[in-house]
Amino acid sequence: MTTMALRPAPPITRERTSTAPPAAVHDLLVDVSSWPLWSPHVVRTDPATGRVHPGWRGRVKPWFGPATTMEVTEVLPGGGMRWRTRALGHELRYAQLVSPAPGGGSRVVFTATVHGPLGPLLQRLAAPLSGFGQQRRLERLVLLAERTAP
Repeated sequence: MTTMALRPAPPITRERTSTAPPAAVHDLLVDVSSWPLWSPHVVRTDPATGRVHPGWRGRVKPWFGPATTMEVTEVLPGGGMRWRTRALGHELRYAQLVSPAPGGGSRVVFTATVHGPLGPLLQRLAAPLSGFGQQRRLERLVLLAERTAP
């Protein structure tokens, strides 16, 4: 029996610049209690407070489906985080990264990839809706960071 390998799909990526300093954006990314403020699909997290760190695991309940376990794989000092979760026999990997923008402020990049037997196909199918969601979260994150930055 022959298996057909699927061509890799490009990562689902959106980015935005902000006048807020990278530290202000980073703080919102790693502070669990702020997630519902900039990520409107998050209904509940368990734990509901605290800051993430590599190895942090928690349950995240979106309004549109069941809760999933999120595992933070990396936190970059002042630079955001990488995390993963599992769904339908696939691993979903996310990066929510922040860096200094040329001329001041910050550059924020969200990326998502799907890994597993049908990962490339699922990623291509999810790209329009996932990209829309990333853009929506980025807009809210940037607005919140700019309002709360010192």
